[in-house]
Amino acid sequence: MKKILLKYKKIYIPLIIIVFFLLDQISKEIVIRTLKVGSSIPDDGFFRFTHVRNFGSAFSIIQDANLFLMIVGIFAIILIMYFLIFVAKDSIILEISISLQLSGAFGNIIDRIRLGSVTDFIDVGAWPVFNIADSCISVGMAMLAFYLYINWKEERKANEKDNL
Repeated sequence: MKKILLKYKKIYIPLIIIVFFLLDQISKEIVIRTLKVGSSIPDDGFFRFTHVRNFGSAFSIIQDANLFLMIVGIFAIILIMYFLIFVAKDSIILEISISLQLSGAFGNIIDRIRLGSVTDFIDVGAWPVFNIADSCISVGMAMLAFYLYINWKEERKANEKDNL
């Protein structure tokens, strides 16, 4: 499997970024066109589609700072691209992780530039409303944490062997 992915590396990284970016943007556009801000489908329940305009950062932590968040987002995209091009070369998990994060960052920065806010719509229980871009960033970060943990364990095991 790894050999197949390495063979098609130039295809799967852009494919991940493009597919999830388009999925995010299309889903947001459907929500914008079909659901008024503040409305939900269904009206109540554990899982709903609720149209929310998020003028803040993740989980609405920083509110009404769109210009600041755009600048931070652009720097984040540059940093993520740097890691994807120069750091993640030898790890498929790391490449997929960073590709997902880049896709999500692009999706949310386009909203900020185009609309002045991020469109959120996935409403699950007491969790803050989010979107596909947020999910890509979260899954990518979880994969990154997994990658770092596995590498840490391998290094620790190698160090223990060296010390014996």
